[in-house]
Amino acid sequence: MLWLAAGPLTTNDLWWHLAHGRAYAASGPWPEADPCLFTAERGPEPHQWLFALAVHGVDSAVGLHGLRVVHPIVVAGIALLAFALFRREAGRIAPACLATAVFLVLSWYRIVQFRPELFSIAATLLLCALLFEPKLPSWRAVAAAVVLIAVWANVHAVFMVGPLLIAAALAGVGLRWLLGDAVAARQRAGRLAVALGLGLVAALLNPRGLQQHLAFLSASKDGAIWGVIDEWSSFDPFTHSNFEPAVSPLAWATVDVLLVGFALLAAIGFAQWMRERTAERLDASDPVRFVLGIAGIAALLTSIRFLWLAVFPILFVLHRLRAWSPRRLDLVFAAATVALAGLYPVIGGFDALASLQPQTLRTWLANAYTERRFFDEGVRFLEATGVRGNLFHPYGMGGLLCYRLAPEIHTFMDGSMNFPPEVAVDYQNVNTDRGSRPDEGRLEVLDRRGIDIFFGVGVPAGGARTEEAGIYTAASLDGVPGWIPVSRSLRHTIYLRRNADNAENLTRVADWYASQEVPFDPVRGLDPGAVIAARPDWAGAEGMVPRSYTELVAAARPGSPRRAAALETLGLGYALAGAYEEGLANDREAVRLRPRASAPRRRLVYGLLRLGRIDEARREAAVLLSVAPADPRSHAFARAAQQPTPRALNGLPLLTSRNPLRQ
Repeated sequence: MLWLAAGPLTTNDLWWHLAHGRAYAASGPWPEADPCLFTAERGPEPHQWLFALAVHGVDSAVGLHGLRVVHPIVVAGIALLAFALFRREAGRIAPACLATAVFLVLSWYRIVQFRPELFSIAATLLLCALLFEPKLPSWRAVAAAVVLIAVWANVHAVFMVGPLLIAAALAGVGLRWLLGDAVAARQRAGRLAVALGLGLVAALLNPRGLQQHLAFLSASKDGAIWGVIDEWSSFDPFTHSNFEPAVSPLAWATVDVLLVGFALLAAIGFAQWMRERTAERLDASDPVRFVLGIAGIAALLTSIRFLWLAVFPILFVLHRLRAWSPRRLDLVFAAATVALAGLYPVIGGFDALASLQPQTLRTWLANAYTERRFFDEGVRFLEATGVRGNLFHPYGMGGLLCYRLAPEIHTFMDGSMNFPPEVAVDYQNVNTDRGSRPDEGRLEVLDRRGIDIFFGVGVPAGGARTEEAGIYTAASLDGVPGWIPVSRSLRHTIYLRRNADNAENLTRVADWYASQEVPFDPVRGLDPGAVIAARPDWAGAEGMVPRSYTELVAAARPGSPRRAAALETLGLGYALAGAYEEGLANDREAVRLRPRASAPRRRLVYGLLRLGRIDEARREAAVLLSVAPADPRSHAFARAAQQPTPRALNGLPLLTSRNPLRQ
């Protein structure tokens, strides 16, 4: 987890926090306009302004690599704080180690992201140490908790977790009171009530006042936020819902074991108390810890983003085990800890994020963020050319694009959710080639929204589960009148609307390509084939072709023992880069060499369809079906040849397995 936290930054939302922090530093916590979104109706809600200001301050002082240093320090602090709580509760190291491992397995996805939730997790652990663990919290602890809540209310919008947990603890004290411990319960309840009341009042010291207390309701009332599946989806204890990596198979199984253990130990404790109603039995099944455990379970079942609140059922389990677990079980606890540590890299979710990290240590150290994840070659193009206007882009890139390109470029949406719900509807429909109104298609939505620049990404996997699976919009506007491609790589295409308003942008792009000595046609846009022919070195450096392109061309010559494999890789590269004519020549050579091979024949159909040569595509599709009559992918290409709509073309599984072009 420290490796992930210290690695190049991967968190989508961090970027818009940095951009907002820049705005807060310049104009205070009430900017009049959103610094990123042209779809926003007002300035950003300063519900997490202190976090934004803090990360901006670190970035300004020591840069993005400074944030990379801060993140693992915070992660280590959270882990050590959790361990300290668990050790105090368990009284021994071995069960505390196991409890910490369980906590990390469940909370890792939130912890390795650089978001204000880091503060919420740490603040919850501190609140537990201040108010919930002691039988009678001191007045100094109460005061510290009030200050903590006041700061929390300015750092993270879900700060109400703190007051709600205090209310749950109060309910637990009330239960203890009813069960016969009136004197001690009365005093404890008084201090918790003071902490709750003063905490809620202190939390009003934020830019939004009382609205901050209602932040969750105001953010989720339109339902748009529930579409973010790694945030607000409910946890299903009976079925692994495949919300990976947020809920890994290991996390799902661990939660289920914890729930069963919690219920079993609670039932045993209640039965024991019913037989022997003594203070010792009541302490062994402390109602405060029990109610807090129920609150934690309710939260994690409601939303997978709250899996870290499993800290409370864990504390209850440790408290119950302390009464009777002998030291000889420490070997079992140690073995379970080692088992979790061994399983985490395999089925715990680690591999999903580790695969996004650079593959060499040198690059891991050098890169401030995961450039591949954010299609950095396209971002660099926009930055270098200085184009301006309204940009349509993938949701996860919105923050980074604002951080790098504002105010010249205004973005469509990002994780701040500071836009009307119909913006999210338009976004989904543009990505799936639909309109949001009866008389609309994708182009009409782009027109209505005033989009000047379209940032398409991805590779055509046709819904297949591959390492590159995701949205595919890189070829969405190929051949569309009024739009021209101005930047292209194997994984992205940037289109510019060709109209009078964008004349200056077109001049900027043409001038930049001239400075790079790369051919560019202001009328037709960028021709990848012409660029590859004229400047293969430049095309390789910018990701338009594999970096080994020159070696692949040499290996594809007649007589080479590697010719078939080289033609296959080149053909896929030409198709992804949009060099369709070059791809046709390459793939015709490939089918002459291997007449029964279906992959180059599928690419022939694909290239002809992209070039609008429908009759030729249908003839090639007929040959393809005769070569591979049982291949469902080949049938998909044949169907697209019969009805070559943009949606059908974008749904073709051109890439069906591990991408051989990934480097």
